[in-house]
Amino acid sequence: MAFFIGVIRVVWIFINCYMAGKTKYKPFVLPSDFKELELYVQSHKTDLTERVISSIEFAIEKNLPMVEVFNFKNSDFVITISRESFRDNIQNVYNFYLQEEKYELCGRVKKVEMLLDNTVNLTKPNEKE
Repeated sequence: MAFFIGVIRVVWIFINCYMAGKTKYKPFVLPSDFKELELYVQSHKTDLTERVISSIEFAIEKNLPMVEVFNFKNSDFVITISRESFRDNIQNVYNFYLQEEKYELCGRVKKVEMLLDNTVNLTKPNEKE
């Protein structure tokens, strides 16, 4: 039985890794009606902050100068985050998780911050002391 569960896990990991390369990134669609949007944001704050982190992570991995995070239903308006704003947004999400005591999500935010730090360090020219 344990062998069977192990095989299932390996297949599941393979499928997820394979599909990750095949899926196309799409911005998250928000309601365009103000009242509906307000209610949605209040009830889905954690989901929205996770979307911000996922979008930033995608942009870092693909070396994009900006990323579309949200768009609005039946509208051409899009919310983007520029590379210059990645760090501020990461810090804001981290602070939100601390304030809301969602400590289990803080590790992922720090991982994305380290990913950003690593890409910044790779693109910086070596400075002579």
